Amino acid sequence: MKKNILYILLGIFLLASCQQENEIPLGKGYLSVEGIELQSQMVTEVVSRAVDETLIVELWKGDTKIRVLSAQEMQDKIKLEVADDYYLKVYSENYGSESAWSNETKGEPVYYKEETFVVEDGKTTSLKIQVPMITFAVSLDLSEIMGDWLNDYSFVVTSDTRSVSLRDKEIAYFPYSEGTFFNYQLKIRNTDFEEKEQSGEWGKNEDETLNMNTLYTISYNWETQSLAIK
Repeated sequence: MKKNILYILLGIFLLASCQQENEIPLGKGYLSVEGIELQSQMVTEVVSRAVDETLIVELWKGDTKIRVLSAQEMQDKIKLEVADDYYLKVYSENYGSESAWSNETKGEPVYYKEETFVVEDGKTTSLKIQVPMITFAVSLDLSEIMGDWLNDYSFVVTSDTRSVSLRDKEIAYFPYSEGTFFNYQLKIRNTDFEEKEQSGEWGKNEDETLNMNTLYTISYNWETQSLAIK
């Protein structure tokens, strides 16, 4: 009988403790960052309940930056005042460096995303964020003509004011903005010292939309003796 009373009292104590832990103060809410996902056609990384160390995550309320959130902090719920003008600004450490890329620089993926959210009274707001690559990329594929037949070649990609030379399978990254396009030129010379030159462009026509977060591969088609883009 005494044991039963003891178990009942213990159960009441545990129930009261759980209620205190789950109680959210009046006028407060929580943010729970459940995951941040980096996606592109080249690489897909999924970070669950954590953030890659190369990412910066800023917490903003309106025009005011509250603080930078650490990976450890985002393992738990974040208590915030009730408001409807919060957002997270998530970006890679190299964000902004694309404006200084030169012709000799291949560039690299750059990620950026702003995610708005609302904190409601007594509730938890959960976020799963997909952060896109805000640059686009161009690659060269000469697999159909590489070998003894090919003596030498050169390939140049130009977008806005930057021109980058690429070798087979190399990738160059470029800043993206509305109206951006790129053109490319391939010069090849075979073992008989015959030379061919071909060029093209992408992004000027309506049916050739240039998108960020996309890899464009330029390849040489042996049958048609021409360049193709995919």
